[in-house]
Amino acid sequence: MIGESLRMAFESFAGNRLRAALSLVGVVIGVASVVAVTALSESGAADVRRQFEAFGLDAVQVFSNGNAGAAVRLDEALADEILRAFPETKAVLPKATLPGSLSSAAGSPAGSVVAVDSRYFAAMDARVALGAAFSPSDEYRARPVVVLGAGLARELFPEGSPIGKTVSFSGDKLAATLQVVGVLEAKESRFMDDWDRGAFLPFRTAALRYFGGLEPQVLSVVARDRRRVVALGEDLRRFFLDRSGDPEAFWISSPKEWAEENEKMIRSLSLLLGGVAAISLLVGGIGIMNIMLVSVTERKREIGVRKALGATRRHIRAQFMVEAAVLTLSGGVLGLALGMLAALLAVKGFGWAFVASPGTALLAMGVSAAVGLFSGIYPAVRAARLDPVEALAAE
Repeated sequence: MIGESLRMAFESFAGNRLRAALSLVGVVIGVASVVAVTALSESGAADVRRQFEAFGLDAVQVFSNGNAGAAVRLDEALADEILRAFPETKAVLPKATLPGSLSSAAGSPAGSVVAVDSRYFAAMDARVALGAAFSPSDEYRARPVVVLGAGLARELFPEGSPIGKTVSFSGDKLAATLQVVGVLEAKESRFMDDWDRGAFLPFRTAALRYFGGLEPQVLSVVARDRRRVVALGEDLRRFFLDRSGDPEAFWISSPKEWAEENEKMIRSLSLLLGGVAAISLLVGGIGIMNIMLVSVTERKREIGVRKALGATRRHIRAQFMVEAAVLTLSGGVLGLALGMLAALLAVKGFGWAFVASPGTALLAMGVSAAVGLFSGIYPAVRAARLDPVEALAAE
């Protein structure tokens, strides 16, 4: 019965091509809009995750507000206390931006000089392209070594690889020579870290050799489990509030928390836009219902003949339901293709990576099927209830 209904549906569309095409417009536009908004939302959320992952989603940043009366001292004793108080913490990594600049025979390009722990690169997903990052042994011995960002390395050593060469580190009452042991892969600057234009030396080297009593400006508290980062941030917030009694004395920053909030905002906006786009689906469904009612009126005699030959109400209902479903599913397929193309072009314009889950296609087909059922039920029931004698006498 379904096969026969499909055959009759295609014959009906072939005989009224323009009307069938016009009835699809609303469904195609509606499905395309919903699909494009959904794909854009997924691509935007993925780009947000990528940006925050570059910063280190498994770390919580602790800052001290030096202007507050009860400002927290981010010293080594505090780092040890955090490790003891929070078993879910894998490491507490110090970081401080140093006054001074680097220079070589090629010049003195602009860049930042930063003292960090040797584990900082792995925690922030910064990879070494040439040489190697400084080791815990380099830190223990306070060796004068440095790892350069990709852009800064090119400007300091335009002639080739800087590994094993030296740069001058100078500032107020400071003149030192640092050996280059590694160059980082090119990496986008995120928040506090200017990776491409940064120079990184061991925190212990900076504290013992060049800046006596150097204290971190930031502590990166690395969680053992990324899923626990947001909870760890809240625990640290309570820890420092109990310690200082002043919420202005410190600042806790959790990139994962930021990422989740941004994703929620993007998805909320996509739901709003998707709801607006879905209105055109409703309009398209009403258009198809109207076309199907016209079809019932035009084909009264055909319905009467079929009933006279033994067709039941169920057969007649199935015929018109199948026709409505074929129309809307065809519109769903066209809308899916159009929506994906529109989303792909928009994503390229934003510079994002295109992301679309199989759920997007299922959504398009599901919505199309629902519109088909909605728009086909009433015309199908009306056709099935026609009296065969009146239907045969319709013309």
